[in-house]
Formats: sequence, structure tokens, C-alpha cells
Amino acid sequence: MTDCRGMASVPMAFEQKVSMAQQQQSMAHVPDRETLRKGKVSPTILKPYIDPTLCSSDPNAFESEVTVGRMFDARVHLGHKVGTLNDNMKWALYGERLGICVFDLEITRHYLLKALEFVRSVAFLGGRFLFVSTNKSSMLMVETMADKLGQYAHTRHWQPGTFTNTKSVFGGPIRLPDTVILLNTLTSAMEAHPALVDSAKMCIPTVAIVDSNSEPNYVCYPIPGNDDSVESVNFFMEMFAKAIQKGRAESDTFLEGAKEKKQQQKRTMGQRRH
Repeated sequence: MTDCRGMASVPMAFEQKVSMAQQQQSMAHVPDRETLRKGKVSPTILKPYIDPTLCSSDPNAFESEVTVGRMFDARVHLGHKVGTLNDNMKWALYGERLGICVFDLEITRHYLLKALEFVRSVAFLGGRFLFVSTNKSSMLMVETMADKLGQYAHTRHWQPGTFTNTKSVFGGPIRLPDTVILLNTLTSAMEAHPALVDSAKMCIPTVAIVDSNSEPNYVCYPIPGNDDSVESVNFFMEMFAKAIQKGRAESDTFLEGAKEKKQQQKRTMGQRRH
């Protein structure tokens, strides 16, 4: 009969050996297990290990673009009737006027800046975006803007399983988007857009405009604001486009610098050999 205590000691001893080997071979820029464990509670601990370009991003990159005045002119502050208010959207409201919910544009600005910084980071890393909209008045504009950016748009009926059952829908595996940007989160039947559900199942981060009648808890980066007005949607699309373009430009600059640095190292090595 085998001793259970002996069986338990074998994997424990093996784990200790592996841990010691990892500690000996680990480099200074690689976080150890303890750092990763603490990082779950305090993400700032992992900052030294994140790409320096992302760490040194300018927090004021979009400050001049996203102003309360511009958002007011774009009718971002206008919500739906008070009777349709979702309780989970009360935090984003300034009040109501003539029975219409009015968003606090300072809150909208704060969340929009966070979302734009995330979009910029994804674009810097070469991520792909899918713009989703069911608003007929802005469908063409969304598709045109996505095409100019070299990204993708879905403005028609969302077929169930678009993300979760690609073999049946597309006939084979495809590359899923790295981020889904929804210009509205409700269908014509006032139900949560199925793209939100599919994205959650596939762990795809979402950025979305959430109106006063929307459910923000489904979205990774909710942006409280008007999702019906053409002016409002156009403003948000313009901001998303600038964030993507900025991320791409930073990525190109970073890659060019890395390429030049590599070539310089090769020249230096060649000179040393001679």
C-alpha cells in the first residue's frame, strides 16, 4: 500500500525545485509570482512591467478635444424621457428638464477620456475594432468611418453565434475583433444588443455609448450620453477615430525607433568584430 503522505510530498518537492529554478533564471524585468499575486489587488504594481510607451502615454492627449462645450453642441447631454430611465444610469444624470433626462457632461467627459485612452492603447498594439450600430440614421456614417480607418462595422441584424459559432456562420474559424465599439446598446425591441452578450462570452472588451434607458453593467467602458442623435454619434465616432489614429501613429514611431536601434546594434557589433 502506498503512503499518501509520500505521494503528497513528491509534487511539493517538485514544485519547490521548479520555484527555485525559476527564481535563478528569472530576469529583473520579469515579474515573479508574488508580484503577479499582488497585481490582482493593486494593478499599479505591474506598471514597471508594462510597455514603456503605454506607461508614458499623455493623460491629456484628448483633453483639448473632449470639452463640455463641444459635447453640448453635439447634443450629447440629451437622454430619453424620465419614465424610461434605467435605475443603473442615475449616477450619470445632472437632472431632468421638461420630462427629459439630462446627462452630467463632466461625468460623460471623464468616462469618454478613459475609453479613448483604452482605444488608443489597443490601436497601438495593432488591435482590430468592430463598430456596431442599429441606428438607421447613422448607419452609413459609421460604415464609412470604419472603412476609412481600415476597421470593420456591423450595422444590420446581428445573427446569433456571430462570435460564438463562427464555423456555422462563416464556414470556418476567423479572427475575432480585439474590441467592440457599440454606438447604441439596445435593439429596436429595447433589449440588450446580442453583440454585448457574444462579446462577454468570448471575453472581448466593449466600449459603448449608454443612454439613460440603457444597462451600463454589460459594458467594459460605458460612456453615458445620447446614442440617438446623429450629431452625438458623429461626435463620438470622430473621437474614436482620433484615438485609433493616434495609437497607430505612436505604434509606427515606436517600431521605426526599434528598427533603427536594432540596425545600430548590428553596426556596432560589426565594428567590434573588425
